[in-house]
Amino acid sequence: MTCRGTLAVPPSARYTFKYVNGGMPIDAATAARAFGDAYFNLLRRGADGSLRLSSDHWRLEELTENAFRFSAREQDAPTLEVRLEDVEQVVWDRLPKQQVRSQIRFVLANGDLWTFSGSVDESALPER
Repeated sequence: MTCRGTLAVPPSARYTFKYVNGGMPIDAATAARAFGDAYFNLLRRGADGSLRLSSDHWRLEELTENAFRFSAREQDAPTLEVRLEDVEQVVWDRLPKQQVRSQIRFVLANGDLWTFSGSVDESALPER
């Protein structure tokens, strides 16, 4: 199943997350539609306080029954997968000074926070 065009939503992706840090909780299917065809920067904050900014630019290729699968614009980058079983919450937010960019954040069960920052398709988000 791809995220382009009409998105068929796997039953396991139909869940809602609790509210986090002023962001809007969204379900996996909404997140997949909001990623659209754009590439995003990825910032990974570990539960241990570590911070890693990926030099690659990521685009959602598909949402399956089990995972979000991303590919990089850069040829030498491996594919990236976020397993649904590892995701505790998905949240959309926009920082106060941002006008075009916004974030889709994956709060992982192990305490890590993965933030995809870029041009989110906000028409796919619920009304705010």
